[in-house]
Amino acid sequence: MLTKVQIVQYLTSQGLTLPDFLVDLLITQSAEADDCLAEHYSEATADLIRLYLITLLALGQNNSYITSQRAPSGASRSFQFKDLSTRWSSALAALRKLDTHGCVTGLIPEDPTQQLFAGIWTARGGCFNE
Repeated sequence: MLTKVQIVQYLTSQGLTLPDFLVDLLITQSAEADDCLAEHYSEATADLIRLYLITLLALGQNNSYITSQRAPSGASRSFQFKDLSTRWSSALAALRKLDTHGCVTGLIPEDPTQQLFAGIWTARGGCFNE
């Protein structure tokens, strides 16, 4: 089973930084799939599925990532905003490839890159006389 420290390390490696309380909530939410994961997968595969699910949940919270960091007090940090659609698709594809039994399908959030448009289109026709 993954530890919170390992999950935070992975999220950080993906450029995602979240407050501790939010990481705790994401871990708790992902635990809803634990019984199904234990039934169908090895521990390593189940951990990867949990990790990818938490990453998807975290991606919806944060769309910037750290590109560079310095310290011993010339403190500096650079951020870059990456295309959320690309990051989302990659994480979702990795998760779906692993979770062939659909254990976490109900926990996957809506795709934040999809926008719905609604409206009424009307047309009015007529005759043209010359």
